Amino acid sequence: MRPFSLITSLVLGVCLTQVGNIEGQFNPFSGLGKIFQQTISGATRAFGPRFNDDGTQTPLATGRDQILPSDCGTNVDTGRGKLCFPDGKLCAERVNKQGIQSFGNHRYWFSWQDPALANQKWDWFNARNYCRKRCMDLVSFETKAEYDWVKSFMNGVKYIWTSGRLCNFDGCDRKDFTPKNINGWFWSANQARLSPSNSRNQFHDWSQTGGFRPPRPQPDNREQVDQNGGEEACLAVLNNFYGDGIKWHDVACHHEKPIVCEDVEGHLAFARRTFPNIQIP
Repeated sequence: MRPFSLITSLVLGVCLTQVGNIEGQFNPFSGLGKIFQQTISGATRAFGPRFNDDGTQTPLATGRDQILPSDCGTNVDTGRGKLCFPDGKLCAERVNKQGIQSFGNHRYWFSWQDPALANQKWDWFNARNYCRKRCMDLVSFETKAEYDWVKSFMNGVKYIWTSGRLCNFDGCDRKDFTPKNINGWFWSANQARLSPSNSRNQFHDWSQTGGFRPPRPQPDNREQVDQNGGEEACLAVLNNFYGDGIKWHDVACHHEKPIVCEDVEGHLAFARRTFPNIQIP
């Protein structure tokens, strides 16, 4: 079952179209992009008070393949960051990138299958930006079949980031989002809400255990509650980390992990229109 959309439920009272207003995905301060602005505001909190995302100003097609893009992402020295526009050349070249796989009508990139990046890890925000440069985003699991397919590549991989995000920022005080650990999660790549974490009839794969003793079902926000650390506001897939098999866990967004990127139709449409002289599959 596909998760119901934030768009159709008019979350925060604002509509964000995924193709009709492509620019809204890349300019969080445009009128129709208000919900996306709220998402980035949440990332600000996850990375600390110094972080301020003011958006990359101009889309480019440089083909510069940087692990941490110099024109967007977070700057560890200044605490500032920018959202990445798709790079036309990197979008075109993604189909030949080592680690690229196909499922359905989407391409996926598995970071550990690229020999040059086999040991590379990203925090959640920089992971999204690495994917966005390539007209992709962190993976979102909308069907069990897609999830099972991705899991089949995780042999020997301890964990990966997904685009899953907790709606814990301004505007997320709606009654249907409470309690947050049950109803407050969504896929940031496509603005679609996840099924309630305690649902028995809808697709999700939250673990029933974690670091608490005695164990608590995920999401449990243990790092903040038990360790006085950051809020566990990002969704990772962990591979038997707590003897529970491959399962979903909430994790503080500053942790670094391997990634799976997935094609995003809106990003691809934007890049094809912006760079008409580049053939982008």
